Amino acid sequence: STSAQLEEMEPRLLEFEADSPNWRDLAPPDGLSRLSKKETKRQEVINELFATEHAHVRMLSVLQMIFSKPLEREELLTATELAAIFPNLDELIEMHYNFYENLKKLRVDDNFIVKSISTTVLNRFGGTEGDWFQKLTARFCSHQSWALDQIKSRQKKDPRFNAFILEAESKRQCRRLQLKDIIPIEMQRLTKYPLLLENIAKSTEDPTEKERIQQSAECCRRILNHVNEEVKEMENLLTLKDYQRRLDTSGLKPSTSLYTEYKNIDLTQRKMLYEGPVTWRVTKEKAIEVQCVLLGDMLVLLQKQDDKLVLKCHSKSNLAPQEVKQMLSPIIKLNSVFLRDVATDRKAFYVIFTWDSGAQIYELVAQSLGEKKLWTEVIKSTVDDLKKGGGKNSLLLSSSPTIRLTAPLSPSENGGLKSSSGGLNLKSSLIDFLSDKGFDLIGHSTSDRENVASSALDQVMSLKRLVVGSISLSEDSQQAEKPGQEMDACQSTEESRTTDTGAEEEEEEEEERSISAPLVLSPERMDEVCRRLLSLEEQLKSLQTVEEEHHRLQEALSEFSLEGGNFQ
Repeated sequence: STSAQLEEMEPRLLEFEADSPNWRDLAPPDGLSRLSKKETKRQEVINELFATEHAHVRMLSVLQMIFSKPLEREELLTATELAAIFPNLDELIEMHYNFYENLKKLRVDDNFIVKSISTTVLNRFGGTEGDWFQKLTARFCSHQSWALDQIKSRQKKDPRFNAFILEAESKRQCRRLQLKDIIPIEMQRLTKYPLLLENIAKSTEDPTEKERIQQSAECCRRILNHVNEEVKEMENLLTLKDYQRRLDTSGLKPSTSLYTEYKNIDLTQRKMLYEGPVTWRVTKEKAIEVQCVLLGDMLVLLQKQDDKLVLKCHSKSNLAPQEVKQMLSPIIKLNSVFLRDVATDRKAFYVIFTWDSGAQIYELVAQSLGEKKLWTEVIKSTVDDLKKGGGKNSLLLSSSPTIRLTAPLSPSENGGLKSSSGGLNLKSSLIDFLSDKGFDLIGHSTSDRENVASSALDQVMSLKRLVVGSISLSEDSQQAEKPGQEMDACQSTEESRTTDTGAEEEEEEEEERSISAPLVLSPERMDEVCRRLLSLEEQLKSLQTVEEEHHRLQEALSEFSLEGGNFQ
């Protein structure tokens, strides 16, 4: 089966089965002898960057060829489930493979003693390429915890799935690593880039080269910080989904107004900023252990009862437990809150909630002095942000068209489409569902996005004609035409296998085959080329937006399908 999988693997990935050769074994001896100690160290780190990128592409291809594709082929997971567990895996492999190929070309061109690496790394981690790399890695890494949980759960429930995973992990390509060890490799790789680039910069003499490498390292840190934030947000969202699943609002009934307002509360529509266990000291005699959850506009006190998390009102008076004035709500709105220390307990703090007719005081006790400091700082910061926003916190999920994190769902979860009886409201159509998810269906139907790709392609062809039409050939270049004709003919044959060309394209290919001289553009033509390149860059950004919306739509349709929605 190993040989069959090797045959199935893309030919370009076969080279990754063997370890990367060391640069010292390939560089000429006389070149090695002339290197200073500092330059030798620089070459060592560059080789480490190359070798570890080689190993990373190999492990990503293992994830694809040993796990992802066979799981779909054996129908153990659907394409939708695989897209949630290994999001953007194919594109991720492509990006890392291209970076590896660029590093490899540097080594070969410089006879394995690399002169300059700054342009290659800056192109990878900076600019629009860096932004796209950031988006792909953020999508992949943010699903990591959920993917590991899903695989573990499926292994327990499905013997056939478990047998497949165990057999796949035993293959030599996995190098004794389990799937749970392979999935986190992308996140681990992101943490290594800044360190490697900084070490290269430390041993670089040329000031311009050094500055550009340091700039690349800074881009890597920015990407890493962004991915860390998205991973944290996704983990928080998954926690909120678990809390929502276990939520019981029946304890709000003593206060009719609270029950009416919060009986259908959906915690997942807000972003969680912080959470942890605290003691809610209702009276001197009554203290309750609760899970305190800080959201963008409220503080929620969840009381554990068996597997449920109960929102329960508590009375400060033993004489009149049903009197509303004496009832403390487990939900504290932050728009009129301020904090005070408790003089008699250094780990405790007061949360004072005010409104027109009075105030309510909550005494919360953290587990340590450090936790108390964290709680008070994050609550004060959230209240300040809320006041600056005029009572609206930017951390509330909105229906903006930008991509937001969406946790993958399982059919058993009680999301926002469930009715009060626990079943799915089948009257909710796909259009209503997508509208609730923030898709501007009317705006989309009147947009011209479907023309973006064709417009970009037209722009490329225009550039092609502009450049080819501006070339003047010297007598020397015309004499140099013949030796290159055989190679050009091979290229033309290959192109004819994959593309149906019309008469106009054949004419352009004939014109291109006669060119072997450097391009010579007039200043006017150069300005025109630059203008068209800028226009093309804008169109490519539009295409990226279209692709992002496509991914978001896929996630929404998956959620709708998994919850049993009616596509009619």
